[in-house]
Amino acid sequence: MATPHITAPITPAQHVKAGLKFTTLMVWLFAMLIPFLILEGLKLRASSQIVRIWHLGARKITGIKVEVTGSPNETLPLLLLGNHTSYLDIPVINALFTVNFIAKSEVRGWPGIGFLARCCQTIFVERRAIKSHEQIKILRDKILPDRRLVLFAEGTSTDGTVVLPFKSSLMEFVFDEKIAEVCHVQPITVLCLKDSAGGSSPEPETVLYPWFDDTTLAFHFWRFMATSGCTVKVHFSPSRAVSEFDNRKELTRWAHAGVQNGYDIILKKA
Repeated sequence: MATPHITAPITPAQHVKAGLKFTTLMVWLFAMLIPFLILEGLKLRASSQIVRIWHLGARKITGIKVEVTGSPNETLPLLLLGNHTSYLDIPVINALFTVNFIAKSEVRGWPGIGFLARCCQTIFVERRAIKSHEQIKILRDKILPDRRLVLFAEGTSTDGTVVLPFKSSLMEFVFDEKIAEVCHVQPITVLCLKDSAGGSSPEPETVLYPWFDDTTLAFHFWRFMATSGCTVKVHFSPSRAVSEFDNRKELTRWAHAGVQNGYDIILKKA
């Protein structure tokens, strides 16, 4: 489904706005990169706080406002399972608290995005082999030291009008014995219904935030930067302990229902 606003031509004034915002974003990136590299080189977990601060600044520069409903679980380790409509979901979530995202290994090689993903301490996995002993060990080692991991369980991005079925194979690692006895899971719904003009709509595809079709990343990003931003709603559904589930399929059904419920709550309040 095409996004109506994207078809409108970018005006000269909007190009100037996008250029200024992009320049500011790059200055902010390099300003935070130095302390990040120092802390990362010293193997200090404080580097993750630098990542969060950078995302807070990036969110402000790009004009993304966030409204949160529900209660984020403060019990760690925690796996957040959510829908995915855009790469912009990353600064939205990462600005709320320190997290590590789980992403497919191909993202590592994407120009620009791959570099930022590595700086954000993203965990790259071979999704076809996520049930393998090696992949489970990588994820177990990351989540056990009291961390929050974020997994976009649909396995792709959408236009925000529907929550796709979750891929149960992606949940396999939390049933590792050491993880299951201490880890909690929580559904998180991210949805943008209000554009920079301040108008809201029950149809998510009427805003520029989603990136889901054959639109290039560069064009979508520049087009978004040419606007004044948007308002994104984030809903946290109730969490549960992994040990309460018999298997990954049961967990997957519950998580999908939680994200869908969050979607319905957001739409009712729009």
